[in-house]
Amino acid sequence: MTVASAFSFSLQRVLLVCVGVFCCLNSAWSASIRVGVATSPLSTPFYVAEKNGYFRDEGLDLVLIDYPSGDNALTQLLDNKVQFATASDLPIMFRSFGSVPFVVLATFAVTSNDAKLLTRKSTGIRSSKDLSGKRVALVRGTSGQYLLDLTLLAAGLDPRSVTVVDLDIHRLKQASTDPNIDAFSLFQPSARNMLKQLGSDAVVIPIPRLFTLTFNLITLRDRAGISGGEQDKVLRALDRAMQYIKAEPSASMRILQDRLKMEASDVAELWPEYRFALTLNQSLIASLEATARWAIQEELVKAQSPPNYLDFIDVKSLKRVRPAQVTVVK
Repeated sequence: MTVASAFSFSLQRVLLVCVGVFCCLNSAWSASIRVGVATSPLSTPFYVAEKNGYFRDEGLDLVLIDYPSGDNALTQLLDNKVQFATASDLPIMFRSFGSVPFVVLATFAVTSNDAKLLTRKSTGIRSSKDLSGKRVALVRGTSGQYLLDLTLLAAGLDPRSVTVVDLDIHRLKQASTDPNIDAFSLFQPSARNMLKQLGSDAVVIPIPRLFTLTFNLITLRDRAGISGGEQDKVLRALDRAMQYIKAEPSASMRILQDRLKMEASDVAELWPEYRFALTLNQSLIASLEATARWAIQEELVKAQSPPNYLDFIDVKSLKRVRPAQVTVVK
């Protein structure tokens, strides 16, 4: 064998090894399950399961990808950027009028006091009745928007009497001093962050507890590459996290605090508002139908009637993991 041919043979071997390594790395990356998670205290079960290695114990290579809201996370799911997403009722309802089929696998958190109406002392606004003719900043398609409309209706006001201002929750500091904004309708932790920005000028507008918000695990229907067995494993890891949260609330609060870089006092204040459990209740259907009727009435969607929300619920995995926790009738 000549020197040239020997060199060529060695080079071929090196290239083959490199290609093999690349393929292995690419295969490992492809095998990762990506979950779009809203950066909210409601996502605590995911943070606990990740921190304590529960996904790994189920044999899952699972990566949590943070998004500022459930709406953002759900968008990434529908765009095939992640395999699972977490979102509340409102983003689920709005996206149900689209063309991409998705399903809810489980509800994992519930709260009746996540969204807040805030203003400055200097605006003179002290009650929801004072919001008529004002400009309220919020993130469209979220619980903040629904809360505002329900609050206005409960106060005897037409929701159209208020001007909605689109809010970028990454720019809360700038919004807090914007003279063109009179009030804010925000979900956690943005509501808490805005309170800090407003400081001594902050006012929390009293509102009744008008609805219960759920946080849910969602995937695409007939998702290629994600099996029912893998869905079961994700739910088992979350169920184990629920048991840990119940048994070790202080440790769970510290995990949340570290994950979202929150103050311990803020976590302690918010913690009693949340209930963590894996469920699929008939009440979720009722909530989606109610919000859909609201969206249609307010012409926020182009439709004449709500879709059949039973088509957006997949009970199979949770029935295998926690059968007693499924009350949806299909």
